[in-house]
Amino acid sequence: MIVDISHHKPVQDWVKVKKNVEFLISKATEGTTFIDSTLDSFVEHCEANKIPYWLYTFLNNGDELEQAKFLVSTCKKKVGSYFMGYVLDVESGNNAEDVKEAFEYIKKQSPKTMFYSAYADYNRYKSIIKNRGESCAYWEARYGKNNGEYDAKFAPHSDADLHQYTSEGVCPGIAGKVDLNRLTGNKKESWFVVGSDSAKPKATTKKKSNAEIVKEVLAGKWGNGEERKEKLTKAGYDYNAIQKLINASVEKPKTNSKTYVVKYADTLSSIAKRFGTTVDKIAKDNNLKNPNKIYIGQKLIIK
Repeated sequence: MIVDISHHKPVQDWVKVKKNVEFLISKATEGTTFIDSTLDSFVEHCEANKIPYWLYTFLNNGDELEQAKFLVSTCKKKVGSYFMGYVLDVESGNNAEDVKEAFEYIKKQSPKTMFYSAYADYNRYKSIIKNRGESCAYWEARYGKNNGEYDAKFAPHSDADLHQYTSEGVCPGIAGKVDLNRLTGNKKESWFVVGSDSAKPKATTKKKSNAEIVKEVLAGKWGNGEERKEKLTKAGYDYNAIQKLINASVEKPKTNSKTYVVKYADTLSSIAKRFGTTVDKIAKDNNLKNPNKIYIGQKLIIK
């Protein structure tokens, strides 16, 4: 379900709406002074519920460019990650050249935009529609019987990407009748709900320290050889510096040692076997001239 709303038809239950809509379109401004009273709440709830959304301005006749600028200046500091783009709602008999100037402006303000007009106004804005480009969608209104159901007898023009087919629709979570829309096949649903990377806030990831990376490398998380070098370099780490720390860690001599007190029946051979070392190593570390002579109570250093 694709719904467009305004302060006239605000969302009552966001949980229900989230379950039923693909994305939302809402009025943001009209003219150069009016701001929809639900704008802030709408943006906040769409972001919180991870619902893709579009924002439109209803263009009054005259000063179209200034109206487009007012839309952008009003919304640009409010929108977040799930904002898809701006929309021009053109249905006041606006001059085509003035509308084109406004549309070219908003096309530069967001990676994706939409142009809305009525079926009857198609020829007036045909040049804009035909030359809108891949980053823009044409949204057309044609109701037909306007009974809440789509009727193929009242299809939109073939250029339409999105068709507003009724103002008598029903959407769970929104009181009363609402405008419903359908995709016409010219653009897939993903185009309307997946934002451009440049439209989303850049995620800031805290870079790990070299010591942390060394631990991950030793745990096998970065691969070996050229694979490791490629991954570390791509992730922004100094491969040579990391490798130097790894080598130092591996080559670092063991400093831990234990003191063993010789007991009855012990031999240097049995002690060496117990601690995983050799007779010669124990003899050398303890300056034993004769490895065969040890006595009960003697303290031996085992390294």
